[in-house]
Amino acid sequence: MANIYRKKNAHGKELKNWYCFFRVPDEKGGWKQVHRSTGKETKKGAMEAARHFEKAAKEEADCGDERGTAILAKVTEAGELAMKGHLTVAKGRDLIGEILKLSGNESTSYTVRSWVEHWTAEKDQLVKSGTAHFYRATTTLFLDFLGERADSPLESITDKDVRAFRDSRRKAGRVAKTCNQNLKVLRSLFGDAVKIAAILHNPAGAIKTLAETDSTSRGPFSLEEVACLISAAPSTDWEGVILIGAFTGLRLVDACNLKAGNLDLERGVINLTPRKTERKGTTVEIPLHSELIDYFARNEPSPFGGTPLFPSLAKDKSGGRNGLSAQFRDIMEESGVSRNVTRKAKDGAARETAARSFH
Repeated sequence: MANIYRKKNAHGKELKNWYCFFRVPDEKGGWKQVHRSTGKETKKGAMEAARHFEKAAKEEADCGDERGTAILAKVTEAGELAMKGHLTVAKGRDLIGEILKLSGNESTSYTVRSWVEHWTAEKDQLVKSGTAHFYRATTTLFLDFLGERADSPLESITDKDVRAFRDSRRKAGRVAKTCNQNLKVLRSLFGDAVKIAAILHNPAGAIKTLAETDSTSRGPFSLEEVACLISAAPSTDWEGVILIGAFTGLRLVDACNLKAGNLDLERGVINLTPRKTERKGTTVEIPLHSELIDYFARNEPSPFGGTPLFPSLAKDKSGGRNGLSAQFRDIMEESGVSRNVTRKAKDGAARETAARSFH
């Protein structure tokens, strides 16, 4: 875009006529700057002359095609709006998008919802199923939080929106650690959008994590409580899974997804690769307690290695209203086993409340 200025003489006095400068392509494929006198004394007349000189020079340099003229018009529009103080962020993004479109580099535009759908579908193929489930759960909560704005352009989301979402999770009773995990998902969500130039700024990037001072420690179950849980188990499969948790320490999903091939009754062991270490390929071997050996004697596993040991639970997900964790909480409630237990803290004096779950 052409610009105008005034020269001064040797005595520091401004000359009457305005001068202009602009850039045109050179013979080497680069750009060179051209300075010319407009021959005009008024600023308005000088700007008109400068645009005329610039257009003629670019046409002479074989740069005056229709597409180039259209791009130049958008750049000129942006410059004029900026000089008047009327160039907003939204208008600037629109002009950049139009320039990219004219230059053949049009980028795909997304709404918040369409980007979430694209991003989560891609993550389904790249991460573990449990991680993918958490990504979907967090992004669904974020879309619900946005309401009608979920169908707004992706770039409309601000740092304020992300901070408000993080704080809403806190107000809903979630511990700081969970809120921080939700925030990290959004950082990844918007960070990947920046990488493909769908947006220019990651609105979650500068949001601070909360201090994790409210997390509770885990409390173990006594053998008497394990017996109560088994008595309240709604099925034989749940009896076996509770025994697996009590005597092997496996996580709920790992226990429910065990197959007949993981079990070696002759040696009295279970061999498996826990989900948490499956990327490393770490296999663990766990001895079977006599209670588990008795259970499998009463409930003989399939001779086919790929058959689930607990078929009624193998396909259930961990989270959700009817997931495995919710089912286990119902069993705890039915058995009368408390979800929280008060015990001495590490300093031996203060008391603390320890939360209890399957793991």
